[in-house]
Amino acid sequence: MPPRAKGDRLPGAIAFGRRLRHRREVKEWTLEQLAEAAGMNPLQVGHIERGASDVKLSTIVKLAHALGTTASELVRSIR
Repeated sequence: MPPRAKGDRLPGAIAFGRRLRHRREVKEWTLEQLAEAAGMNPLQVGHIERGASDVKLSTIVKLAHALGTTASELVRSIR
């Protein structure tokens, strides 16, 4: 699925992307390091961090595992 246009982003996708970026920065990882740890493409992770992509549950689980947290923690309180 192609990335969403800036005006088409969903608030929940933006909030998730911000939380993901924060978690990555706390670990002092580059986008490429997170992508490698999660077995993903860095471009895909970048789209997710910008809230430009819908995220499948399996992807959330991969990212959470790479960051040493749970999927529920990454999505907690996001509406």
